[in-house]
Amino acid sequence: MTVPSYYPWPFSRGDNTFRYSVNVSRARELAHTAVGSWGRYVVEVENDHDYISACRARSRILYEDPRRLQVRDHMRPACWDTVMFYLRELCDARPDVMSLRTDGDHHVWTNGLLEQEVRFRYGDDDTVPMGPLGFIGSQVPEDLLLLSERDGQLWFDAGIVTFAGSWSFDFDLGMSFHQIHSPIPRFTGEGHTGAAERFMMSLTPDNIYRRTNWTFSSTGTPRLDTSLEAMPSWGWEMPALIAAQDWGRIQLRIETEHFIRLPASGGLVFSIRTTMLSLADIATVPEWSRQLIDIVTELPDDMAEYKGMTDYRAPAMAWLAQAAGINSPAAEHYSTCRDCRHPGRMPAASTPSCAATIRASRSTTSTPSAPRSMMPAAYARS
Repeated sequence: MTVPSYYPWPFSRGDNTFRYSVNVSRARELAHTAVGSWGRYVVEVENDHDYISACRARSRILYEDPRRLQVRDHMRPACWDTVMFYLRELCDARPDVMSLRTDGDHHVWTNGLLEQEVRFRYGDDDTVPMGPLGFIGSQVPEDLLLLSERDGQLWFDAGIVTFAGSWSFDFDLGMSFHQIHSPIPRFTGEGHTGAAERFMMSLTPDNIYRRTNWTFSSTGTPRLDTSLEAMPSWGWEMPALIAAQDWGRIQLRIETEHFIRLPASGGLVFSIRTTMLSLADIATVPEWSRQLIDIVTELPDDMAEYKGMTDYRAPAMAWLAQAAGINSPAAEHYSTCRDCRHPGRMPAASTPSCAATIRASRSTTSTPSAPRSMMPAAYARS
């Protein structure tokens, strides 16, 4: 596969370490990567097939599990605000196939890619399928989380989430911002949760921000839905992949997130657009391969454990180095270490000395990137 030019690589050029840090940027600004650029629109519809596939997958998941769409009563105005915001964003991104026009006291939405035309009245839930949040969720590939402010805190009170990565929408609904982020190592303890909440509460409608988040998927396929609700259907995949040492199938899960203050209701939207990229595909881009190897092999153990890569990061990164033709301490270690190479043993990262050896040898050849300068608002990768 040739990596599409619009894929949102989650690391900046020059980064070779990863810590929770300030990494928000203004939305709608192009970000340049080794293969192209991305980020011109809040909702990117660069590939028609991928867009249609994501919308169809959401429809199927909602049919099988309606709990993925929930709205608390007081969030109804924010849901309608979300409808109008995202329909206009879609028109900006794809005016060739999408349009929104006014017809008397109704709006008429046309989506040529999905072959749909919907005539609705703003504020009338009965005029849109599945209510306002369900309707707009059927038109965008993003998961949409809506937050309200009360008692000086943010609360997760509505959402349509069909592509969660190892978390449960049904369980998190109704939690505060602090409660949701408490499991993330170093996040709250280093002050990032409070900074992130203050940042979001300070947003205005004319200032939209974005960030990228990354982890490795729990599956060996580009499956987007790795929610805890669906775990029986995917939980077996990673153990099987590790046993087979099929490292090229491991998927880097990239999440592009936007932070939006809605103009009419004042509600907050946190959106997540998920993109999957296998190590085999990453190996075709040497710059990305080298950067990912540096970041993953240096990552502290508690962060690696939270991101779910403890059992395979050393051999997987060594495989990536070999596949991409890169000289790397990880590849050298992997080729000689019996714990890594013996087919009957667990991969290297399960042996603490292996991961430590790789990190120590890497630190002699790489210089950690300088701390990022503070931006007007702070948010930390998770």
